[in-house]
Amino acid sequence: MKKQKWLISLGIVGALFLGACGNKADSSEKTGADEDAETVIVGTGNVYQPFVYLDENNELQGYDVEVLKAVDEKLPQYTFEFESMDFKNILTSLSANKVRLAAHNYAYNDERGEKYLYGEVAYNTYAHHIVNDESTGAAYESLADLEGKKVFASPGSEVAYILETYNKEHNQAIEIIYNEAASEVLVKGLQNGTADAAILTKFDTNKYNEQFNANLQASNKALKSAGIFFIFQKGDEELQQAVDGALEELIDEGTLSQLSIDIFGDDYTK
Repeated sequence: MKKQKWLISLGIVGALFLGACGNKADSSEKTGADEDAETVIVGTGNVYQPFVYLDENNELQGYDVEVLKAVDEKLPQYTFEFESMDFKNILTSLSANKVRLAAHNYAYNDERGEKYLYGEVAYNTYAHHIVNDESTGAAYESLADLEGKKVFASPGSEVAYILETYNKEHNQAIEIIYNEAASEVLVKGLQNGTADAAILTKFDTNKYNEQFNANLQASNKALKSAGIFFIFQKGDEELQQAVDGALEELIDEGTLSQLSIDIFGDDYTK
């Protein structure tokens, strides 16, 4: 088994906090003691708890990170080095050859599929629900219900893709409020009317309700359920197949299920 050694470095990328978004400084983390192993730079985020985030010691934590650590343990030919950054910069960095693997709870969509190579083995599942503040008296069960409404979306995210695709077919019927808001800002925005709704998982909805004493409600049915994959550069089938093979082993061993239970409180890998 590969012996782990963790190193952390912090880079200054402007201010530690960008407006209300609360973005943290970029950071990198490296693992591996095999000097002959090929280094793979993994691009990931820093504020999407519990999937990937920086803790109080500026160390990367979260489900995506733990899955990749477990994958790295099974691939002695590689050493993974994590570079955390704003979400919007991850795939840009992949395109620019600054990172070789992107990890940020990515579902498949056609636009990304044309540009990048997706893994074929999902390491998580993601169910999108329409969420709003219960005190408004409104309830939304479909995208059609959101026509004429304001909806939060992070630029370049799966949620943005869902809303933008709907708008192309329905004369821009939904007003998309693009933002990089952290969780507290998003909740307050739903409460004060900055937006009428957001699209979240039920896990996130329950977490925000508990964390901020909010009364967010999620639609009964999911808008979309999808597998979550790592993303690679086009033509990098060698790394893709190695990571997919390791994921298959972790699934068969029950390791991914246990990580999901430990971090989320339930098994979302199926």
